[in-house]
Amino acid sequence: MRRHIALSGAAALLAAMLLSTPQAYGAVLTFRGRLFSNVAGELPYNIRIEIKDFSPAEEAQALIQFMVKGDGDGFYKLLRSLDKGSLQFIGSLGLNIKFNIVQEYETEKGYRIIMVTEGRSVEPGTTKLLNVPWRFLVIILELDKNYNGAGRLYEDAEIGATGAGVFTMASSFSLSKELVNLRLAK
Repeated sequence: MRRHIALSGAAALLAAMLLSTPQAYGAVLTFRGRLFSNVAGELPYNIRIEIKDFSPAEEAQALIQFMVKGDGDGFYKLLRSLDKGSLQFIGSLGLNIKFNIVQEYETEKGYRIIMVTEGRSVEPGTTKLLNVPWRFLVIILELDKNYNGAGRLYEDAEIGATGAGVFTMASSFSLSKELVNLRLAK
């Protein structure tokens, strides 16, 4: 009897820990903040970032296999089928960018989130894809334990991956844009 109670208590503790994290099943993370362009004198945009789901290891490994083989058709077919989150411009011409890969990692100060989709311009009113193979739009968020912080947006980046299925930004061919005052919407 005592063993059954101990196991039930451990299971309840594990369930409570899982459900208390933002990536709990069915939870959507929504951030509000501002995006500053690298153009002098340009006003910042109010933005919303939504994360519907984090990319499971199986998806990441499948994408990495396509990258290793140089199979662009397979890679982009799978990438375009995934819908993990979005970047939305508030009060502008309705630009809504879908992100296909979203991964989260713990850091010393909190969390790092990387979001990846096809390379494109993020200027409101445009839908311009870069149409350059293996170039991506990447957002890297650096957040504290309360999921508040800042980040950078790269429109023309190359990505890499580790053997463990962790995506990284290898380099960028354009200046980054700053994401500031990111706050987890409640």
